[in-house]
Amino acid sequence: MGTRSHCYISIFLCLLFSVLACKCSAKVTVHVKNDIEGYQVVLDYHCFSDNDDLGQRILQQGQEWHWRFGVIPAFTLFVCDMRWYDNKDHRWYDGKFDVYYTTGLFGNKFKRFCGGHCQWSIRRDGAYLYRKDRGEWERRGEWH
Repeated sequence: MGTRSHCYISIFLCLLFSVLACKCSAKVTVHVKNDIEGYQVVLDYHCFSDNDDLGQRILQQGQEWHWRFGVIPAFTLFVCDMRWYDNKDHRWYDGKFDVYYTTGLFGNKFKRFCGGHCQWSIRRDGAYLYRKDRGEWERRGEWH
């Protein structure tokens, strides 16, 4: 076999590996819960990735919403734009939070942090991620 044949075989194997890696990638579920204390505080949010736009949504106090997706190493990033109105202070609070991301081919902090189920508690002072590796909630972002 010549060099050209080896090149075609290498390209085919790379493509096959890429397809199999995507199909066999781990599934992750992200939960977002409105835990903002106060009188009828409604959380308005929009979550998205480069490939998926999950739409604009609203959560009443105590309500939760979740979605599931396959992880592609080095390419998975879900972001949520969130805002809520404080009836007491009569002002809006907003923030943008990375709710799931991978770094590099083997770098996935979120897998270590929360396994296959990432739980977010949205509170008055920011967004909290439940760290299964530590057994505690960790604030990962603040309001502006």
